[in-house]
Amino acid sequence: MLGCQLGGRNLVERHEAEKGATGMAVLQHALDIFKLKFAYFVQRIIGMDELFEVTFSSLADSGKALSRCGKCRRYMKFIQAKPSRLHCTQCDETYSLPQNGNIKLYKELKCPLDDFELVLWTTGTKGKCYPICPYCYNYPPFRDMRKGMGCNECTHPSCVYSLDASGVSPCVECENGILVLDETSGPKWKLACNKCNIVMKCFEDAHKVTVAGDDCEKCSSMLMTVDFNKAKNPLTDGSTQYTACLFCDPIFTSLCTDLRHARMTARRPPPRGGGRGRGRGRGRGRGKPPKDKMSQLAAYFV
Repeated sequence: MLGCQLGGRNLVERHEAEKGATGMAVLQHALDIFKLKFAYFVQRIIGMDELFEVTFSSLADSGKALSRCGKCRRYMKFIQAKPSRLHCTQCDETYSLPQNGNIKLYKELKCPLDDFELVLWTTGTKGKCYPICPYCYNYPPFRDMRKGMGCNECTHPSCVYSLDASGVSPCVECENGILVLDETSGPKWKLACNKCNIVMKCFEDAHKVTVAGDDCEKCSSMLMTVDFNKAKNPLTDGSTQYTACLFCDPIFTSLCTDLRHARMTARRPPPRGGGRGRGRGRGRGRGKPPKDKMSQLAAYFV
């Protein structure tokens, strides 16, 4: 393994210096050695692959088919192991996805820019949920977008899944966020900020909720159109459809009072000293006391 071991360069230079070779000849001799080593490993790489296949599986053989690729129209495989990603075996390309959530197909709908099927990223019924184009998520189509943005931050002017179509108003908590309608949340409809973890529940049991094309004259928020359920209709005139501002109309504001942080999938560590006992109040569920006296004494002071 001449040239790879420690002090190999000194050995090569000393060996060639004894023969009176020039510096260029020494360099060429070392390059020839590494070229032969490279050819040797390339010819025998199959043996290395066979050793790895005993323990590991290739990316093409792992995962399950989820959504179609916009280039070859074949199904891409969803690799659930972290970091979760989509892999197209036909194009031999891998697309990263947002982490710490669940990924599922979004009604086989396609992005109008690249024909990739959209997927949904969700943290559960009480958390956030928004669609993602795998290609746009990795290769932003517009200059004002960056890698890692979903459809709830896309600035496409005419796409029905973009921010322009589903954005309602600026976030009430953070500075740069926009409250976006989660169209998959019905009948327990909710708005979620596309920057922070704010979630607002509204219009529960309504048949349909959409963002109207006009904005409010008072606060400049987008108007919303709601088709109410007849069993829970707040309108007194008998109609079931109503269009108004979420923050200025008294009927809408009375139906949208639940504002909280979205529950993310990461769990908090359990409190110290707590057990699996019954009850949720302080002092309950501490578990059985330790048997030995020293442990009892330590538990008493803790």
